Amino acid sequence: MPIKEQSFRIGCGRYLQGAGIINSTGEEILRVGRAPLIVGGRTALGLTREKLEKSVSAVCENYRFAEHLGTCNDEDARLLAETAKSEGFDVIVGVGGGVIMDFAKLIAHFADLPVINIPTSSATCAAYTPLSVRYTREGHTVGSKHFGCEVNAVIADTEILLNQPPRLLLAGIFDAVAKFIEIKHRFSGEVVECPLGLDWAYVLSVHSYKELFAKAEPCLEDMRDGKLSDTVERVVFTSIAATGVISGIARGSNQTALAHKFYEATRVLYHGEARPYLHGEIVGIGLLLQNRFNGEEEKSRELLDMMKKYGMPCRVSDIGIEPTEDSLEKYYGLLEGCSAIAEGGADARSKLRDALEYLWRL
Repeated sequence: MPIKEQSFRIGCGRYLQGAGIINSTGEEILRVGRAPLIVGGRTALGLTREKLEKSVSAVCENYRFAEHLGTCNDEDARLLAETAKSEGFDVIVGVGGGVIMDFAKLIAHFADLPVINIPTSSATCAAYTPLSVRYTREGHTVGSKHFGCEVNAVIADTEILLNQPPRLLLAGIFDAVAKFIEIKHRFSGEVVECPLGLDWAYVLSVHSYKELFAKAEPCLEDMRDGKLSDTVERVVFTSIAATGVISGIARGSNQTALAHKFYEATRVLYHGEARPYLHGEIVGIGLLLQNRFNGEEEKSRELLDMMKKYGMPCRVSDIGIEPTEDSLEKYYGLLEGCSAIAEGGADARSKLRDALEYLWRL
């Protein structure tokens, strides 16, 4: 199977994490510019604006806050990119969850400017990765835009992330553990050779999987108690930075990645039904599909136990999709077109149908 991305975009220029690290935003901006356009959602800016303004105003005369309440879409990104260029802003700063992280990267791409991301949740590794998942203004899937350059800096303030809703943390954990399960099918037997770097992505994903499942429950307990512990720091780092590194090393090569393909298919086929659910929640259901495809459905018990314990969706019916023959065929029609399935021939298609039937029976 051809490698989709030739370069190893392994990280961001600088990753900063710690309590109160948002106060160094002004200093980070000066590394790449002097006039930031700061884009964020209403909630995120409400949480951070006072600290950001104090840090930025100390070193920058020209700056602006721009609130964005919509999707990550090309039209709005181009408008803000034009504003940045016409009004002399020279760096884009994103503040918020995954949508804003992707949106800030997209603005920076259209404006040909550096970008600094400040995540207020760890629900995805979007702050870190050099791509944007795009939608229309109405929320319909458009597809991902991959960038040649990495994010210039990520500032992960764990005092802020400590207070994120548990649902967001859990979504990030399931998005992160997907890397191990999706890569694993390539290593189900004796590995003679594999694309350069994929073995390292696999080794790192094994550690990430073990780390997150060992620390998820104590991390949630510490968050509930307002305790900024080493466990919280490690789960945040693994969900954002380590997962971003794994993604960059893998380069999208020789992975079936059914969990994420299931997510994409769900957004396309059942846009309205899927709207209330987070990326990692839908990916979590897709992991049950991936495990069956890998011939390891028994490995889903650990996933299902956590899903049920914390009230996450774990069946297609939980996200508003009727498990009918018609809905199964719609998914099969999209997923069999994946390059890894197509190149796997009849055997891969047979395993895909079996995995879908298994998921539909849950």
